[in-house]
Amino acid sequence: MTHSFRKKGGVLAAAIALSFAWGSSSSAQAAEISQPTGVLELFTSQGCSSCPPADRVLAELVQKGETLALAWHVDYWDYIGWKDTFAKPEHTKRQRDYAVTLGESGIYTPQAVINGRTHVVGSRGNEVRQTLDEFVGSPNGLSMAIDAKIENGILKIEIPASESAADATLWMVYFQGMTPVKIERGELAGQTLEYTNIVGTVEMIGMVGEKPLAAAFPVKDLAKRGFESCALILQKTTSHGTPGAIIGAAIVRNLAK
Repeated sequence: MTHSFRKKGGVLAAAIALSFAWGSSSSAQAAEISQPTGVLELFTSQGCSSCPPADRVLAELVQKGETLALAWHVDYWDYIGWKDTFAKPEHTKRQRDYAVTLGESGIYTPQAVINGRTHVVGSRGNEVRQTLDEFVGSPNGLSMAIDAKIENGILKIEIPASESAADATLWMVYFQGMTPVKIERGELAGQTLEYTNIVGTVEMIGMVGEKPLAAAFPVKDLAKRGFESCALILQKTTSHGTPGAIIGAAIVRNLAK
């Protein structure tokens, strides 16, 4: 059974812009970039007894390596006895905004939003995988390539101007890899569970306009955020001001190595 919570919220707050300074770091050379075929955002909670199966689905997708799978821990189940150690109100706001985008009256956990276009119950692994597969190469897929590369310790990003990318916003989402958590209270009390690709900090890079969007960042500065990896997400905004279709993505792993 999924857990539902009926309340709408505001727009995801704008993130702090990154510095475009140049630099180099020999320790950052191990960082690597990959291009996913789809984006799955799992809204989950350590206070939700229905969520562990969905968390495992996400972990399987991460291990497979084709999907950018991110865990957005929400805070609205904290009141039942256990405060989620990764939850942030901004994550709950993002989920509420998606409810507006997708025409839903409420939110629930575990919810998997795919490419910003549709949602399924996150624990239904076959449905999650089928939807991701169906979107690849379709109009609902990641149609806009993000040109990202690392040279001499510098992450260089470029997105060409195009009609399909017009007014899309590029976000940098920092996330942590697998982390075990011992849950002492609430519905999952007494269990030690592993969580994967846990979203931490979100920063706005800029928008694609009439000219290409270009940015460059020293990888060593990205590593100072304290996360193992980050994702680049190119996303449209709806007429409601809420997150819309994700049209491009890239993953940068091993920031601190």
